[in-house]
Amino acid sequence: MERMPRRNRVTPHGEIVAVPARGTLMGNRGVFHDAKGQIRRPWALRRWILCVLAFKGRCRQVMAPGRYTELFFVDEATGLAAGHRPCAECQRARYNAFRDA
Repeated sequence: MERMPRRNRVTPHGEIVAVPARGTLMGNRGVFHDAKGQIRRPWALRRWILCVLAFKGRCRQVMAPGRYTELFFVDEATGLAAGHRPCAECQRARYNAFRDA
C-alpha cells in the first residue's frame, strides 16, 4: 500500500503542496499544523528560514504537536524563490552571503 505524501513541500511560489518529490533542504515558518499534522494556515512567523537536512546529528519527528512545521524544498533556488533565507546557524556562510547581498 502506497502512502500519500504529506502536505509539506513548497513550490517556488510559496504554495504548500503534497507531492512525492524528496526535499534537499528544510524550511521553517513557525508552528502552523494541528495535532494531526494537518496544515491550518500558510505560516506563523515572518522569519522564513531554509535549513540543511542534517546538522550536528539532530533528529526531528516531522510535524510533532507544538513543534515548528517542517517544510521541504527540492533545492535552494526553490526555497529562495518561495521567500526563505539561509539559516544563520546551519548555513552560516550562505546566510552571510545572503545578508551581504
